[in-house]
Amino acid sequence: MRGLGGLSVNARQHHVLLMVLASVWFGCKSASTPEDPEHARRGRMLFQRGQSVRGMPLVGLLAPERVELGGEVAACARCHGPAGRGSAEGGVEVPDITPGALFHSRPRAVGELEDRSRPAYTRDTLLRAITEGRSASGRTLSVAMPRYELDDLSRRELLAYLGELGERPDPGVSPTTLTVGAALPLTGSLGPAGREAAAVLRAVFDDVNARGGLFRRRLELVVEDDAAQVPSLQADATERLLERGVLALVGSLRRGPRASDARLTREGVPLVLPLALRGGTSDVDSPVFFLYPDEPSLARLAVQWLANSQEPRLRRASLVVAHSGDDVGAEWTRAVKDEMTRRALPSITELVLPRGLPDEWPARPPVAVLYAGAPEELAPLLRWLEARAPSVLVLAPARLARPEVVGATSLQLRFLSPVGLGERAPRLEAFSEFMARHGLEQGHAAFQLGAYAAARVLVEALTRTGAEVTRASLMLQLESLRDFDTGVSPPLTFGVNRRVGVQGGQLAALESGTGRLVPASEWLPLSP
Repeated sequence: MRGLGGLSVNARQHHVLLMVLASVWFGCKSASTPEDPEHARRGRMLFQRGQSVRGMPLVGLLAPERVELGGEVAACARCHGPAGRGSAEGGVEVPDITPGALFHSRPRAVGELEDRSRPAYTRDTLLRAITEGRSASGRTLSVAMPRYELDDLSRRELLAYLGELGERPDPGVSPTTLTVGAALPLTGSLGPAGREAAAVLRAVFDDVNARGGLFRRRLELVVEDDAAQVPSLQADATERLLERGVLALVGSLRRGPRASDARLTREGVPLVLPLALRGGTSDVDSPVFFLYPDEPSLARLAVQWLANSQEPRLRRASLVVAHSGDDVGAEWTRAVKDEMTRRALPSITELVLPRGLPDEWPARPPVAVLYAGAPEELAPLLRWLEARAPSVLVLAPARLARPEVVGATSLQLRFLSPVGLGERAPRLEAFSEFMARHGLEQGHAAFQLGAYAAARVLVEALTRTGAEVTRASLMLQLESLRDFDTGVSPPLTFGVNRRVGVQGGQLAALESGTGRLVPASEWLPLSP
């Protein structure tokens, strides 16, 4: 939606028209039905995300060629801004479309490009502008303004949202505070780690508040217990936080997709860097932003590295994927197969360990064995390989890089790590000073470092958003982060089609004697 301008009228006509249209508009508002608040909530997704709550993308046509725009690209907020206050884009002045601007007349010229006056919009003329590209005074709008194709229900929803655009703050936003939530285990086996993560989040926010907050607003954190040992709670912790009214979520524990993800998407609530136990991934339009890639993505990285370094061998001998026959192994195998197919490489061989190791090894040893099984099955596999293929390369996820899991082995064993190592390792001096200053003890490092990174990213995005913060504007600023240094991870970059900040990894080895991970390769970027 761009360029809702209009033709001039004389003063007397303008005065009469304004009174009539104001009565029409406010009459419509006063006659609203109880469904209108729900319509406005649904219209928010059309305006901000370019998609209806029914899963249908918003479609707009650019005149005169009628070039089709769809989904997020067609979202009104992309040009008019999340609060509808307009912008200047590509030499086109995009006007303010909040109710205070639309539903009052424009008696004189505004701006250099929209040098026209117009009467106030009514619901009918606003709908005409949206769907037909004609202003309140009948002028044809700029070709930069899409002509939207809307069914009757979407029309009512979008108009209802435009009627309150910019007038009602998003949940969690008040004149004095910005309230965000975290779904973390506070009880049960993961309770200590969850409480440590919550303490780190609060400490980062305390530092911000001590400096005056963000645009004179304090950051407040509310935490709901997300432990599986709380069966009496009907809704999961994310649902409970949304019911309490939070602007966004930060550093929540993530074991995989949740039923509440649909609500996050529907309401456009960002979830910033959840503490994903095995990394994460999202659809391109998901509101969930991850720090590290998930393990299947690292399996793809392994195939890309092998294809770049040993493609002739890969065409003569296959890869072996060894796993435990569970969902983790299935996802790992699927990722390897897809990457091999994409590169027109031969198929893989699966080795499902619970069925027992075969007595004989294939006549032609594989290029490598990619392991995605249980920790207790790795050492027996390594012993079996030592007797049959002592020169084979074994690749496994970094979560298995523990001396007690691997044992003593003569094989070339490498781990896939998305965390920077060697020269790319983050310098943790600032983090250590932060912990000491707040009296926090080093505990579950992965949770504490992840919470610190999540809080830093959220604070940066909120700072860039400015005083008029909304969930949608926060989402746009998260998407615009480029090479942001969290202080505890490799630089991260997000985008419209990118929801994982670190795209790549390194091969690593276990250092004998210390059991530490040390780099065994340069940084390997992950190709899309």
